Amino acid sequence: MPHTRWGRVIAVFWMFASVVFVAYFTAAITTSLTVRELHGSIHGPDDLHGKQVATVSGSTSAAYLRDHNINMEGLANLDEAYAALESGKVDAVVYDSPVLLYYASHEGSDKVQVVGPIFRKESYGIVLAPGSPYRKPINQALLMLMENGTYQDLYDKWFQSK
Repeated sequence: MPHTRWGRVIAVFWMFASVVFVAYFTAAITTSLTVRELHGSIHGPDDLHGKQVATVSGSTSAAYLRDHNINMEGLANLDEAYAALESGKVDAVVYDSPVLLYYASHEGSDKVQVVGPIFRKESYGIVLAPGSPYRKPINQALLMLMENGTYQDLYDKWFQSK
């Protein structure tokens, strides 16, 4: 214990400074851990190794995960995969991008988020019988939707976050 008045003033100053330092240090560590937890640890395909991932059995997503030796749980449908994700049984769901984007912007809004790039680009198509009279009108309608911006408007409406 300091005996002089100035010694006591300096000791009180150091006590307050140490309390502030400890509080700041604790807050910095807590903030860092909280932000890491909020943002998650999965940001793309490379982060899936060592995680439990759900997808639909027999899908191209299941084949991709199997080919890349990622621990996968194959489920019967996407509703089961979403339920497993929301309950914490799995860390991520891998499936077709449009389907996941729709879920994340509607039913899964504020519960899940889509992260990372598209793993493997796959196109959807419309199957018609050979020589179908609908082929040319459908192609023309699709081209018109692409050219006049309607396709992008529909995409934004159904797949972008609200």
